[in-house]
Amino acid sequence: MALIGTYYTIDPKNWLFASHGDVAEAKRKAQVWFDTYKTYDGAEQYIEEFVRQWALKQLLEVYHYPIEWLGEKLQIEEPVKMGSTEKEADIAIKNDSHRVFLYVETKKGNITDIEFEEAQKQLESYLAATHTATIGMVTNGTKVRCVRKKIDPNDFDLIADLPSYSKEGIASKAKLVREIPKITATSKTGLTPLSANYEKLLFECHSIIRDTDGLHADEALDELCKAIYCKIYDERTVIEKNEDAEFKFQIYGASNTAEVAANIRGLYEEARNRDIEIYSKRIPNYERSRGVFKTNIRLSDIALYKVVEKLQSYSFVDSNADIKGRAFQGVLSSAIRAGMGQYFTPDPIVELAVNIIQPKPSDVILDPFCGSGHFLSKSLDYIQNKYAKTVDEYTLHQFKFFHLHGIEKSDRMVRIAMTDMMLHGDGHTNIRNTDSLLSFENYPDILQLKDDDNTNPAVFDVILTNPPFGSLMTQEVMEMVGRFELGKGKKTLPMEYIGLERCFQFLKPGGKLAIVLPDGLLKNKNSKYVRKWVENIAQLKAVISLPEEAFQSFGAMVKTSLCIFQKLDEGVSINDNEEVLLVELENVGYDATGRLKKGSEIENVVELFHKEIGWK
Repeated sequence: MALIGTYYTIDPKNWLFASHGDVAEAKRKAQVWFDTYKTYDGAEQYIEEFVRQWALKQLLEVYHYPIEWLGEKLQIEEPVKMGSTEKEADIAIKNDSHRVFLYVETKKGNITDIEFEEAQKQLESYLAATHTATIGMVTNGTKVRCVRKKIDPNDFDLIADLPSYSKEGIASKAKLVREIPKITATSKTGLTPLSANYEKLLFECHSIIRDTDGLHADEALDELCKAIYCKIYDERTVIEKNEDAEFKFQIYGASNTAEVAANIRGLYEEARNRDIEIYSKRIPNYERSRGVFKTNIRLSDIALYKVVEKLQSYSFVDSNADIKGRAFQGVLSSAIRAGMGQYFTPDPIVELAVNIIQPKPSDVILDPFCGSGHFLSKSLDYIQNKYAKTVDEYTLHQFKFFHLHGIEKSDRMVRIAMTDMMLHGDGHTNIRNTDSLLSFENYPDILQLKDDDNTNPAVFDVILTNPPFGSLMTQEVMEMVGRFELGKGKKTLPMEYIGLERCFQFLKPGGKLAIVLPDGLLKNKNSKYVRKWVENIAQLKAVISLPEEAFQSFGAMVKTSLCIFQKLDEGVSINDNEEVLLVELENVGYDATGRLKKGSEIENVVELFHKEIGWK
């Protein structure tokens, strides 16, 4: 029910905008009515200005728009450009940039239902024609209807009411400000860190986006990543400032939904521009990864408002990485199960690989098929947890900034991966939005990790990955396949074959590789030549057979194993006497539906590897 309430007559002597020509003409008609009937009662049925003046007073007294806005931000007869013609809206309200965000269309009291519907269409045409306007109201004094423009400018929702200037006390609430007295060793922002009680916060935001704007789960996740990117940037920027620095990621201080949304869109643009400007000078081809955030925020104003309202009081910067990671993975898992069409490596498998590899702060790490970037974020967690007390802050910073790398074709997945990394405390992971199977001249920044004149792509100490498999390279990409040893003389080639070869091409001699492979590559006759080729390249350290349900909850039915390799030094042959750990893992801590399952053998396998095999 709209707050505007029941119509009441306002004496023309008290009408606003009295000098306006239309108002003056209406006052003349009102005087004629009074002279005839000795009252103004009923005049609203025939003189529309009575209804408009009532609506104006309601905007001031009920919706609490400042009286100082009259004639500046609150206008009557506002021109609306509609193609080659121009019309005038009865009432318009503007934001601080003097752009219309709200229209009110008023009609005299005696219009028919059909005429009221036509008035609504007229209002919607104003909203459709004005880029910044998203909300409107049409009323004849007794009947009221409010509408909101959706993502499609010609599509509208009915909403309960107009936004108030003081909606839910916004006008009286203080803005979110960084207050120095609240800052501690664990709190840099003064906002509330996420706790276990708030792990569903991101899930709730995802649901708001999906339900408000009718987006698919993957589209909603995409927009949530942009909001998180904005939020983290805002927190980091405020931390750089002095006492009482004001957060931009908030609803307080804005007069309406549209103004909040405009502020956030501006913050988003500021974030991506500043980020690229600063870090592209330090990281070659930095924009290749950060450019994925050039995509504009697609959310409607009301959806964006709701997300900001939900997140504004919490700090991502001050929150525990594990809690943030679990919160984000909860959303990601939900999106996957909703049919996101992507293939992911579950947490226990990732942790198994990372704990077997045991990365060090000096290691340069790559996932050439990184998807959501989970191998990278878990590697970051491992380093931060294991070395936090034994390694200086500068070394940890270098690791986070320069030692974590990824390659991923999907721009959406790069956004997701980078968001996950930001939540884990990094934020500048070098995830390249490109194909990892391209020729090496496409990765000059990777080659430069060694030195400026390097032409050898083998620059990584550790590779952890789950490459795509199950499909054959098509004829149109045969040129690409031809660059691989395993593709010579082959008309078709399974993706996992060249994925495996590409990993070894990127890996240093002595480097460690953890890779998920289909069991067919390990057993089938037609892949024997691949296994033979690998024997000349790397020492097999372990084959950990994963249970059939390992990837079932994500829609994958292929039986797989986690394979552990160490690349041989040049001129060194495989040691036939070296032991290989062969393990059939039966319990990974979850069942085929993804639900938790007691009795995980993950820790036992990790312990067994380091006891029986280990690294040299």
